[in-house]
Amino acid sequence: MSVKHDKHNLIDADSFAGFPQTESDSACTENTEQSSDRFLQQPIPSGFKALFISRVRPVWVGLALRLDAIGCSEPRFEWVSTAEEALTQLRNDSYDCLLIEIDSETRKSRLELLNAIRISGCREPAILLLAGPDDRVTQAACENQAEVLVSTAMWESPALLSVVHRALSMQQLCEENHQLQVEKHRRLIRERDEAERLLNQQRSMVEELQNLVYPDVLSDQQSDSELPGTPERQKSDSPVELPQIPFEVRDYYHELLRTYVIMGAGNLKDEILQIAELLAAADLTPPQVLEFHLQCVELIVKGLGNRSSRHVMSRADLLALEMMVHLGECYQKKKRV
Repeated sequence: MSVKHDKHNLIDADSFAGFPQTESDSACTENTEQSSDRFLQQPIPSGFKALFISRVRPVWVGLALRLDAIGCSEPRFEWVSTAEEALTQLRNDSYDCLLIEIDSETRKSRLELLNAIRISGCREPAILLLAGPDDRVTQAACENQAEVLVSTAMWESPALLSVVHRALSMQQLCEENHQLQVEKHRRLIRERDEAERLLNQQRSMVEELQNLVYPDVLSDQQSDSELPGTPERQKSDSPVELPQIPFEVRDYYHELLRTYVIMGAGNLKDEILQIAELLAAADLTPPQVLEFHLQCVELIVKGLGNRSSRHVMSRADLLALEMMVHLGECYQKKKRV
């Protein structure tokens, strides 16, 4: 129901007539000014809608005046007294905030209601109001993402508006965090797909280069496959085989690639030259070295977890380019000898 049409709560309105003036007079302190700045940065919506859950109808005139003082001119307050009415209201409507009164008699039922609200999927900000500290209530509030306000003034507490604002801010932060996590997950999926597509393109380029530069090898493989009793090669066996590379060299290059991806070129020039000399000594052709490089890159991309693969691909391409340069120099040295 609207505050303006609630006759029960307008009875005590005269006693709060000087409230806005009192608030403005007390706003001269530095802490209050900082609090007002925070409210301006994240204002409570003008159509703020709250559901009060208590045994008796609360007097919310003070809260309404405080909301009006910060620009929330049209709040809507509704009240229910039982858990069944509360669940019915939440099923039929949505609210910006839930305010639940807890005392010694209603503590068990109110905590069960809070748990039922969260289990049902309702994530509206909730505030538990109680006159004295209670460890069980605090524990239940922490487990169900709710705020706790301990004050003998209850609904007339000056801190109620601040707690409401904090609950709304926490809800907004949770929603933004969830959106960021979803967007990050989607971005990682797109980058993994892009990395896989780039690896397939680079592998196709290596195979085409192998066929152009060494056509005799391809014809020999085709003739061997046509012999009777020879099993057909699977599509996964199409990449260039690398039987000449020792396992120590494979592990060394894999660690070099991982370090290059993390640190960049840095002081790895000597290590890159050393691995290039080892690969040249094994009489590997440039297409075979590139195929070996792509196999190592694929292993690193698969083990990234939640990290980005775009950075890995760019660094890996730089290492491949630098490796080809050093490999060409090693081939030239071997020809001179």
